Amino acid sequence: MSWTNLFKRKGAQEKPAADAEGESPGEVDSDQTGTRQKAENDQRLLAAKEKHKNGRVAEAEAIYLDILKNDPNHAGARHMVGIVCLDRGQLAEAEQHIRQAIAVDNQQAVYYANLGNVLGAQNRPEEAYQCFQQALSLNPGHLGALSNATTALLSMGRAGEAKPLCLKILDIAPDDVGARQNLAAAHIEEHEISAAIAVLREGLEIQPNNPGLLVQLASALELGNQLDDALAVIEQAEALQPGHPRITLLSGLISRRLGNPDVAEQRLRQAITQGLPEEENAEAFNQLGLSLDAMGRSDEAFEAFERSNQVMGRFVGEQNTRGSAYLGDVATIKDYFSAEKITALAEIFATDDDSQPVFFVGFPRSGTTLMEQVLKAHPKLITTEESSPLAAVVREIRGSAGDYPRGLDRLTADDSARLRQYFYDCCRDILGELNDRQVVDKLPLNIVHLALAKLLFPRAKIIVALRDPRDACLSCFMQKFEINDAMANFLELRTTGLAYEAVMGLWLHYRTVLHDSWLEYRYENLVENFDETVRSVLDFIGVGWHEAIAGYRHAAKQRGISTPSYRDVTAPVHNRAIARWRRYEQHLAPVLPTLAPFVEAFGYEK
Repeated sequence: MSWTNLFKRKGAQEKPAADAEGESPGEVDSDQTGTRQKAENDQRLLAAKEKHKNGRVAEAEAIYLDILKNDPNHAGARHMVGIVCLDRGQLAEAEQHIRQAIAVDNQQAVYYANLGNVLGAQNRPEEAYQCFQQALSLNPGHLGALSNATTALLSMGRAGEAKPLCLKILDIAPDDVGARQNLAAAHIEEHEISAAIAVLREGLEIQPNNPGLLVQLASALELGNQLDDALAVIEQAEALQPGHPRITLLSGLISRRLGNPDVAEQRLRQAITQGLPEEENAEAFNQLGLSLDAMGRSDEAFEAFERSNQVMGRFVGEQNTRGSAYLGDVATIKDYFSAEKITALAEIFATDDDSQPVFFVGFPRSGTTLMEQVLKAHPKLITTEESSPLAAVVREIRGSAGDYPRGLDRLTADDSARLRQYFYDCCRDILGELNDRQVVDKLPLNIVHLALAKLLFPRAKIIVALRDPRDACLSCFMQKFEINDAMANFLELRTTGLAYEAVMGLWLHYRTVLHDSWLEYRYENLVENFDETVRSVLDFIGVGWHEAIAGYRHAAKQRGISTPSYRDVTAPVHNRAIARWRRYEQHLAPVLPTLAPFVEAFGYEK
């Protein structure tokens, strides 16, 4: 969990006069009276900005409006009215005023920078970023635009582009702590936890008592599984800002991970009472549920998970929770990939490519991250950590053919060769040089795209992680995911069951049409008979056991893990999550009939 406050407003909206001072004089009116009037307005604007800067906003606003009454096209006054609206949270009005200022004078970097701030506050990061870019084209050293451009990039998941902007800020202003926080956030986004920790410690050398830096450092240390250090840092932050809900929340999270669920419960309830933003409130209820579960208080835990999911649903909004659309897509894929269709497509996709990428899939929360870390330790394998080349191929088909899977009907042999090459280009983009290592493309829900995988690579190996359907669905409901169309189904237990039925029903169909190119293994067997289960998977891939497997946990601790399981896979293997569903059986009752056929099909009825 990142504790960076994205789109924290900087520059003009905090100190309006400071940014506005960058404005250049307007054109001189050739009419002497007009010139004199403009000079007076400019002087009045400067005086109003001074009042604004000193907190006398109402007086300043009255002057801005009076200037506009006499000269509706006075860009500087119009811009400052926009700043007043921004400070009040009147974002639509702020956008309108600043756009009007730009229409009169499009050479002011500060106008574009503040328009970007307005758009960012409206959660329109792409448009905001374009404004910051325009500001930087007019004034490359505009620190506010540079800073918020990095924030916009981070909010869009473009951490690699944010890093050089952060470094540029630090070249201009070496003591800029905000740039270090954004740089650390970029490192975390790219799973470079050690680099993030180093950057944040540098910031604390400049401002040792900065609570924001301390909180972000504690979060990074927790992500890096340095829990004792994380607790010490968050205690330091709490001494500086006692009662701060975000600090209390992180203290509770760390306490839970250190095996103190009773302390965690107390801290998390405090954080919820103190008041948190929606997303962090969802995190607090989720962590509370995990703490109560650890203490065996299942009914209370289930209620906490329900609260977490309800809050998360409100936070992401209906436009981002198209769970039913995902289920419809899975049904379409199942209908399309009949045995006859696969045979017909195989003629178009025919190839002499004998490469054997591994497609590692399963329903979410079936232990795939644990097995991936084990496979990653093998020197002959290289894993994608959910940055899936196959998923990129699906996006490419949707973009070029206009539809998936039906767009496959329009592909030619040349198209199939191009897609095969695109897969390996994506592998190299994600992983660098492969150096003869076998690619393990791991993304659990790629299970729905296995027919495409086998068409592209007839000799590919497919590994399917199974887990008791009741435990898998319960775990999905209990987990706080980043929400997309698929994960939106896990916000309710009923739709979690429907998602399992759709996805694993498709897998049962694939079982009959993909013949002997796949291997299933059980999460329960991995936990209870680790070596034998891992050996069976490695033998199926064709690489055999390697002594490095024994050190997978140590290796995992040294790297950032991008999935929600990062807290589990670095701990010793345990069986506490096996048959957990029995403690929640009464809550699971509505979905048990949906899951019953899969319990039988996968051999979990006993």
